[in-house]
Amino acid sequence: MLRIVLIFSFAALLATSVGLKVNATESDWAKERLACAAFGIDPGSAAFDKCVADLHHSLWAEENLYGS
Repeated sequence: MLRIVLIFSFAALLATSVGLKVNATESDWAKERLACAAFGIDPGSAAFDKCVADLHHSLWAEENLYGS
């Protein structure tokens, strides 16, 4: 449950700063790294890498769920 709350918190943070349009480009991965760093996760940690990947895949799934 906590993981879901954190993912949606990251998604909301990202949505307010960069919009919900997410394509699989390097700049999108950079935005997700910035969102995880802004949340206070150490960029050198495995948790940070997991945060970035989870956020990217969650946003991609959300966007493609509705076919936007």
